Amino acid sequence: MNLEIRWALDLITLDQERSISKAAEKRYISQSAFSRRLQHLEETVGFNIIDRNTKEVSFTELGKILLTTAHSLQSQLNDSMHLIYEIKHTKENTIKFAVAHSLVNRFFAHYLRFVPIEEHGIKFEIMATNIGEGLQLLKEGKIDFLVSYSSKTVKQKAQSESLAAVKIGETEIIPVFAPTENRQTYDLNKDFPLLTYSKNAYLRHLVDQVIENNSLNCHILYETDNAENLKQLVLQGAGVAWLPRITITEELEQKKLIELSTSQVVVTQNIFIYKNKLNNHELTNLVFEHFKQKEQ
Repeated sequence: MNLEIRWALDLITLDQERSISKAAEKRYISQSAFSRRLQHLEETVGFNIIDRNTKEVSFTELGKILLTTAHSLQSQLNDSMHLIYEIKHTKENTIKFAVAHSLVNRFFAHYLRFVPIEEHGIKFEIMATNIGEGLQLLKEGKIDFLVSYSSKTVKQKAQSESLAAVKIGETEIIPVFAPTENRQTYDLNKDFPLLTYSKNAYLRHLVDQVIENNSLNCHILYETDNAENLKQLVLQGAGVAWLPRITITEELEQKKLIELSTSQVVVTQNIFIYKNKLNNHELTNLVFEHFKQKEQ
């Protein structure tokens, strides 16, 4: 079965106008020519696309499925054009990263030191973001890479949007507190003040799941998107927070932060860097290959 791509635009226009004559006008052809194209499409797919028993244009059940496919094709084409535009208008030596909030400072800043930026004259732009926003920016071509934790949802979304991924690290998300004169420890089995992430943050969902699975009794004292703010509050002795171990190694070694971990309340997370497979810019591929070699 061979279908020309124009069928998708014909159906989308017909859906928008709900009139064959108006749709034909928008597609710059005569009404009879538009009707012939629609009839040819129905003959090709083997079923009626529109219900001809109604005054206003109405899609059949099978026609609605084909219309959904048409919208999907248009969306993919728009995404590709956005990506092409962004790549074309980005300075050749600039690589843009979106990085999960809690990974920006300690983890990724340290990791970038090993990328050969001076040799190739590369300039990095880094922005902190949540995972959902980062995936959208990557899809639209507004960034070159997304660095984030990996969850089942993220993996599925990455696969559906044709993203290449490389594992660049892993860490444990652990509960910690800062000892003070008045407080030397917390009992997670009793009510404790919780410093946590905003509701749209990926780590918030992890923490909530740990608390629910272990029936922990706590009250939320503070919420923030910024993991660095969260760490500073913990260091001031304000309460307990779940923080990535890789971001607090020095504080743990210096006993500024104390781990409250047991196996039940610790979550291990892989860290990945994602790239849009359609983005084959020379420097983008160079940096991605570097991360792949580091993985090996």
